[in-house]
This record gives sequence, structure tokens and C-alpha cells, in this order.
Amino acid sequence: MKIGIISDIHSNSEAINSVLKNIKEVDEFICLGDIVGYGADPNYCIEKIKDLNYRCIGGNHDFAVVGKLDINYFNYNARAAILWTSLQLKKENLNFLLNLEKKIELEDNVFAVHGSPQNPLLEYILDKDTASLIFSKFDFKIYFVGHSHLAGCFSFNENDNRIDYMNFRNGGYIEIIKNKRYIINCGSVGQPRDGNPQASYGIYDLKYNAVNIYRVSYPINLTQDKIINAGLPKSLADRLSYGR
Repeated sequence: MKIGIISDIHSNSEAINSVLKNIKEVDEFICLGDIVGYGADPNYCIEKIKDLNYRCIGGNHDFAVVGKLDINYFNYNARAAILWTSLQLKKENLNFLLNLEKKIELEDNVFAVHGSPQNPLLEYILDKDTASLIFSKFDFKIYFVGHSHLAGCFSFNENDNRIDYMNFRNGGYIEIIKNKRYIINCGSVGQPRDGNPQASYGIYDLKYNAVNIYRVSYPINLTQDKIINAGLPKSLADRLSYGR
């Protein structure tokens, strides 16, 4: 069985279309939240997810758009996009976001969350100290996370308690081994922040106990034009060129 892992689409229809065109032969999709926010195609992106064989959790932008998270947690540009998005969404798509959970279990001891298991919506896992705390507090084999928009993996070796980090700015491969535990971020579909503007996604292969991270190009200029034409902050368009 193969599971497609996608996260942080952020209303970027060109990016999600390129990712779905690139993904081959997966049995199911897991979306780690933040379908909306920042970009100009929120309804399209929600409906694209609903058309898949999917399981989906909510991210901080999804919860904020439907009033389940205080928008004062966000910077000015993010707030502007949240308020704009809340006015654009169809009723059925608002209801879809309202019903998203914060965490799901994919299989025995394998979980998915947007931020982190100790703060599902808002915590970033950016360093070994944070990862170490999560490895010590929670019992799991793999946690798939999003939120940071940085493709990478923290691994914990149970033999020597060592934590390592792998960066997947240009894609990569993770072999799931018996004596290790993993926090895996497959990156952002719609707004990467690791210096590579290509959309990022992962495939979890249960047969071979491996996760592959892929990067795929998309027509960024079309996304940028839509953001600007919608009256959203221009910086939200500009940053896509640089993957920041």
C-alpha cells in the first residue's frame, strides 16, 4: 500500500494540480492541513481534496478561517488572507473545514498532525531540542507533520538515544528501520520555505517501509497573478519565486 502525503496547499491550485499529476499509483491521500490561506483558490483546493480517496486534518489557517482559532496569532499578511478567504468560501467548503480533526492515526503507531502532537495547530518542530521532547513524551513509530513548510526528517535511534536530522530541500528517501522512530515533514505543496520554490510532497510505502520526498515544478507566475488580482498582499505572491 502507498499513501500520498500532502500538506500546506494554501489555496495554490497550480501547485496541487502539478503534484497530483506527478503522483503515481497511490492508494490513499493524507492531507496534513492548511488547505487554505495565502493563495487565491481556496474553493478549488478544498474541492480537489474532496475528490480524492483521502483522510484530512485541519491546520491553523483552516481553523482560523472558520473562527476556531484567534486570527491574532497570525501576522498581517496571513490575517488579510484569512479574512479574504472566509468571504470566498462556499457554505459546503466552510462546513468541510469546520469538521476537520486535529490528529489522525494512519495505522498502528503511525500518526499525522499539522503542527506537533503537543500543540497540533501552532507548534513548529524546527530543532533537535523540540524533536527530543516529542520523542520522549509521546509513544509513536512515525509522526507525519506539516506547518513549517520545510521538508525534512528527525530520527531517534533507540539504541544510543541519538537524534539526527535530514534535509529534503531537493527531495529524498527515508528507510524506516526497526530501532528508529521518526518525525517526518514532507514539505509544503503551495508555499515551500526551504529556498526551493518547487512544490513538495511525500509517498509512504508500507510494503517497503520507506518514505520518498519529491519536488515538482508548477507555473508559479499564474499563481502569483491570481494572488495579486485578488487584492491579496503582493508579498504573498513574491515569496513563491524564492521558496521563502
